[in-house]
Amino acid sequence: MKYIVLFCALLLSAAPSLKGQSVFNGVDNDGYIGVYDINDQHFWWLCIEPEGTPAAGPGDGFIANAVSFLEGWDQQNTERRDDYIANGAAQAALAKQVSVMQYVLDSYLPISTLTTPGALLQGSENSAHYGNNEAFYNSMSVVQHFLSETYGKTTKVDFTDMTGYADRWELDLTAAGIARSDLYQSILADVASKDGANFFDTYTAINSYYIANTLYSLNNTDPLASDYNWQDALIIVAPVPEPSGALLIACCGLAVMVRRWRRLI
Repeated sequence: MKYIVLFCALLLSAAPSLKGQSVFNGVDNDGYIGVYDINDQHFWWLCIEPEGTPAAGPGDGFIANAVSFLEGWDQQNTERRDDYIANGAAQAALAKQVSVMQYVLDSYLPISTLTTPGALLQGSENSAHYGNNEAFYNSMSVVQHFLSETYGKTTKVDFTDMTGYADRWELDLTAAGIARSDLYQSILADVASKDGANFFDTYTAINSYYIANTLYSLNNTDPLASDYNWQDALIIVAPVPEPSGALLIACCGLAVMVRRWRRLI
């Protein structure tokens, strides 16, 4: 099964192929963030489901359809969809959870302002660089972690208490680990504070968000569909720039992230 969340800013209409059925091919990833080739363009993705499916690497690919964030968050495999259908509390919590995640994406992953145009060109598709202590990679990783932590909290509506959100970098004393832990804790505090003021009850997303979905079972083994459960992909809609297209990030304001992965515990 395959999932993608597309957050599209100004140029959604300029990327119509992402709104319909598209082919996603693996480029590189570290299991949490990565790059996909979508209809011959490269896009960033974030893992949004922490329960472990293989990441698509070079030579791997799948076909998916884009649906809205609200429509897709509860449909990252058939079991998750069926659980939500049977769980009234989860259905009631869905809209607020999506609002919280949209706020975090809007506020902490502004792709066009994290770096100057061209700053991502050096090693941008090489996962060996993803652990660097740089604002772009730090924000990508921290926002991904927030989304994946939200995945399992299907009935959570009280975000004034964020104690259930684990910090992946709590014991990481590297420069990148400290920076990411600090940013993550800032996000948790920000969300808790805003929820205390009922901020998310009326929050309107700045950008548009989509999940591209081919709904397979969690235990799918149909070789005609997929050997694995391809799920969990959040896509950023500004393509990874070519050397001649460094201004794409400044102009697009659109990011894409897609993925399928196996999380190592």
